[in-house]
Amino acid sequence: MELRVLRYFVSVAEEGSFSKAALRLRVAQPALSQHIRRLEEELGCALLVRTARGISLTDSGVQLLADAKDILSRIDAVQENIRGFAATPVGHVNLAMSQSVARVLAVPLYQSVQAALPKVTLRLKDSNTGYIPDMLARRELDLGIVFKAPQDPAIGHSVMLFEDLHLISPPGAPARSISFAEAATLPLFLPGRPHSVRDLIDDYARQCAVTLNVLGEVDGIPQLRDFAAAGLGHTMLSPASVRDDVAVNRVSIRKIVQPAICRPVVICHANNLALSRAALAVKGLAIKVAQQLARDGLWLATLPPRTGHNEAD
Repeated sequence: MELRVLRYFVSVAEEGSFSKAALRLRVAQPALSQHIRRLEEELGCALLVRTARGISLTDSGVQLLADAKDILSRIDAVQENIRGFAATPVGHVNLAMSQSVARVLAVPLYQSVQAALPKVTLRLKDSNTGYIPDMLARRELDLGIVFKAPQDPAIGHSVMLFEDLHLISPPGAPARSISFAEAATLPLFLPGRPHSVRDLIDDYARQCAVTLNVLGEVDGIPQLRDFAAAGLGHTMLSPASVRDDVAVNRVSIRKIVQPAICRPVVICHANNLALSRAALAVKGLAIKVAQQLARDGLWLATLPPRTGHNEAD
């Protein structure tokens, strides 16, 4: 069984079509079909069901897809690790983060990687933070940024920053801070469960014995900003989520106190496979850039307490 044919099979399975997979692989479709047919003959079972609408996987195909992805990711990791013995880090690094983090971190991090790690290709992905630990476990990512330290021992993590949620209101709202209890009485639009922001707010509401006046549930952060801008109600988001809107007075922002709603910003990786030298370098640079943004006031967040080591090392 050749690795090349396994890559062909994964592409066909992911695309759901021989023609799309052929374009992705830059292989002639008849040759691709022949490779898959020979793979089925070699394994002695059907892997795909061909229909007029495309292909679907048999039970054997589902199992092979999982195994093939695991094998190929390990081969890719070996290649990256060996390349890592070069004088400078070399290779590809996949990093996922939420929209709110990307608004403040993506551009300066990418620029820093280009300057400090010229042989590293950084692939940035936008993702709901709830999906990131599973994507790390499946080796679809090298690194991910989330808002809660994973409890799974298979996921390693480092705290980059701490940031507080703020009350996001229609333009013209008072500039003063507001207690959590008072903010809870306002007409609120919040993400539906499960969502990291909603889970955090609900946890604080339970701890403070406060009832939230939730007028409606809206999962998209851009839509929550739009609802506040339109005067429909208020929401609770990180300052990074609304930085551009605040700059043009599209929404108002108020600090929530008594208590502040604080969450960590955490960079994670899978523990079951050693990070490549390139991924380690990007991780350290991401922490360094994020903390410098906080020091410069460009990310409204606080640095974690100093421990016995530097998180960016």
